[in-house]
Amino acid sequence: MNKKKEGFRHWQLLLDIIVMILGIGTTLLGLFLFGRLDRSIQWLPLMFLLASIVNTMSGLKAFYYGRKAAGAGSCLTALAIFCFAVVSYITCWT
Repeated sequence: MNKKKEGFRHWQLLLDIIVMILGIGTTLLGLFLFGRLDRSIQWLPLMFLLASIVNTMSGLKAFYYGRKAAGAGSCLTALAIFCFAVVSYITCWT
């Protein structure tokens, strides 16, 4: 293992914690949103944006560790979810 990847190991725990917190936040926001859809529809773009960020971070981490197919799949999924965020923003706020 080269020196660059050994240095990343120290930050891997922090990155995993951030992804976990964002993932839990996205899940809780989704449960809250769909539980009270009539009053909280304006939060839909934020939920999609958080999900896109989580998938992007996971995809970049997979790319870093050489899992190119997993990273590409995760980044493409993040792009699709980001498109949902943009469409839901346009739909909710215009």
